[in-house]
Amino acid sequence: MFKGIYTPIVTPFTQEETIDYGKMKHNLERWGKTPLDGIVVLGSNGEFAYQTSEEKLKLVDFVINNFNRDKKVIVGTGCESTRETTYLCREAAALGADAVLVLPPHYYKGSMKETVLYEHYMHVAEASPVPVMIYNMPGNTGINLPVSLVSRLSAHPNIAGIKDTSGNIVQLSELIRDTAEGFSVFAGNAGYLLPALSVGAAGATLALANILPEDCCRMVELFNQGNMEECRELQLRMLEINFLVTGKLGIPALKAALDMLGYQGGMPKRPLLPLSEDERQIVKNVLEKYGI
Repeated sequence: MFKGIYTPIVTPFTQEETIDYGKMKHNLERWGKTPLDGIVVLGSNGEFAYQTSEEKLKLVDFVINNFNRDKKVIVGTGCESTRETTYLCREAAALGADAVLVLPPHYYKGSMKETVLYEHYMHVAEASPVPVMIYNMPGNTGINLPVSLVSRLSAHPNIAGIKDTSGNIVQLSELIRDTAEGFSVFAGNAGYLLPALSVGAAGATLALANILPEDCCRMVELFNQGNMEECRELQLRMLEINFLVTGKLGIPALKAALDMLGYQGGMPKRPLLPLSEDERQIVKNVLEKYGI
């Protein structure tokens, strides 16, 4: 069973839009010393959609070989075709991934009925040598995977859990209620980490944990200790900074924040653009307000 706090790590790029492996190594060493249970490479914050299959696999190989081996590495392998998805699952497994995170195909979203998605995920689960985690990201895909579908899929022995980024706490609660025993339901945003834990989430995969891994893990610790007052205060404190780097200014802001905190965010890849000076000041002000 997967549990705890993971972060979907950013991919630092150079001015020439190649992966900056020196900066990646620096970040991996720092994240490896934090309480994080693991990381996700080629998640949404890793700008996976802008990378070729060759770039993806080279990056996965580098991350697995340069990260704390006591922690888990989950690899994003979702593609538009079932065939390409299963190919990346096998390749990631061969490189040493602990699990794969699979977005639903969504370009032909009008055809992505429950039956189609069920067959897709079942085929991927049968083909993948490592456990599959479903990735529900309706904000980016335009598809919100129904609880009824996830419940059916959870019965497959190689489908281990779901990262749900819908932001719907009722839906998250229904997932926890209706899925198979041992199936890990993860929150996908730090903005509702405490509510998710309160209804039984096994953990979370949080962009905010790129820059605040200790505090994200601290919330789980406080919750497990029953320290609800301090846990609530930390949740409320996180809201502004979390929205800034996941919604308002997004990945470029997350990378800027990493730079300001001793990590190395690198450049975003076009069409994403680095922050303006005014936007960088906004990030700096919010970090200072948070107290870091």
